[in-house]
Amino acid sequence: MRVLHITTEYPPIVYGGLGTAVGGLVNASALAGIQVAVLLIGHGEVPGYIQSGLESATDCDVLGRQVDGVTVWAVPHLSAISESVRFAQRWRPDVIHVHVFWLAHVAAAVRRETHAPLVYTVHSLDRAEYELGQGPPECLSQWSIQADLICDADRIIALTQEERELVEEYCPTVSDRVRVVGNGIADNAHARKHWWLRKARQAVTVLYTGRFVDRKGIRELLNAAPAFLGDDGNVRLVLAGGHRGAPANELADYWLPPSCESVRKEILFTGWLNSEELSAWYAEADILVVPSWYEPLGMVILEGMLYGLPIVAALVGGPKEILTSEHTGLFCAPKDVTSLQAQIIRLIRDPELRLRIGHEAAMEVRSRWLHKNVLSRMTNVYRDAVSLRVSPISL
Repeated sequence: MRVLHITTEYPPIVYGGLGTAVGGLVNASALAGIQVAVLLIGHGEVPGYIQSGLESATDCDVLGRQVDGVTVWAVPHLSAISESVRFAQRWRPDVIHVHVFWLAHVAAAVRRETHAPLVYTVHSLDRAEYELGQGPPECLSQWSIQADLICDADRIIALTQEERELVEEYCPTVSDRVRVVGNGIADNAHARKHWWLRKARQAVTVLYTGRFVDRKGIRELLNAAPAFLGDDGNVRLVLAGGHRGAPANELADYWLPPSCESVRKEILFTGWLNSEELSAWYAEADILVVPSWYEPLGMVILEGMLYGLPIVAALVGGPKEILTSEHTGLFCAPKDVTSLQAQIIRLIRDPELRLRIGHEAAMEVRSRWLHKNVLSRMTNVYRDAVSLRVSPISL
C-alpha cells in the first residue's frame, strides 16, 4: 500500500495539533510497513526549512528526501499543483490522504492524474468553528470549499462520533462514506519519567496550552482565575503558546481582563513554544485545563494524559469522547465560569484526587490512544477506499 499525504504541516513544521497528528500517523504507518510520502505544501514560506533537512526539488528524477523511511516532497504554494502532479506521476500512490481543505485543488489534481481514491480527514469543521466556536466570518465564507471536498472525497475521516454527526448534519449525502478514526499519539521517555515522578505538590501550576482564540475558552479561564489563584501565592496559571511571533507581553495586554489585576503576578504568558519547551511545561504542571467551546479532538488532552496530568475540560466533542468523568478527568459546562473554577478548585484542594485522576489518565492514553491502536482503524479505511477504484491490494 502506498499512501500519499497532502498537508501544510509535518514535523518539524508544526504550528499546532495538525502537525503533531499528521506526523504521528505518517511515522506509525511507515513503521507498520506502509509506504508513505508527504506532499508538504508551503515550503517556500517557512524560514529555516533547509536547515531542518526537508528540501524542495524541481527535478523529477529525485523523489523527495527520505526522512525515517518517509519520502517528503516540499512544495511552494505557487507551484503546488504542477509539482505535486509531477511527483505523483512518479510515486504512483494507491491512496491520497488530504488533511487541509484549502489544499483540495491539489488533491483533486493528483487524483485526476493517478485515479487513486481520496481520503479526507476533517480535523475541524469551519461551519462548526463559526456556529459553535463563534469564529470569524471567514469560517463561514470558506465553508463551501470544505463542504465540496467532503462531498467529493471517497472516504471522510471524523475524529469523534460527535464530529461524525456534525459532518452528516452539514453534508447529509455523505453519511455512508464517513468513518470515525481519531488521532493517535506517540509515547516518549520524557512523559513516562515525569508521570512516574509526579507528586502531590503544595504549590500548584494550572496549565493552558493551545491557540489563543475565543472558542478555546481563554476568557472564561481568565475570568475564573481570581477565584482559584487567591492571595497565598501557592497557585499559578500558565498560558502557553499563542500565535507564532506574538510577544508574551502583547498577549497578556490583549487577553487579561481587569478582574485579574489583583492576581496578575500569578499569571504567566509564555508566548510561542517549540515542542521541547512545551514538554517542559507539561512536566512542570499539576493540572491541565481545556475549556473549549468547540473541540473536534484535542491533541493537548492526549499530550497531558501522557504526562499523568489531571484534566479539567469542557463537556464537548473530543474531551467528551476521550475522558471519563471522575476517572481520567473532570468536566465543566462550556462557557460557564462558575463550573470551570469549581472543578479547578476541587483539584487544587485535593492532591490525592489529582494524583489518582492523572494516573488513570496516563494508563488510559497508553491503552487506547497510541498510534498503533489508531492505525489499525485507519488501515481499514485505506483498504476500503482502495477497493472502490482498483482490484484488492495486499498490505
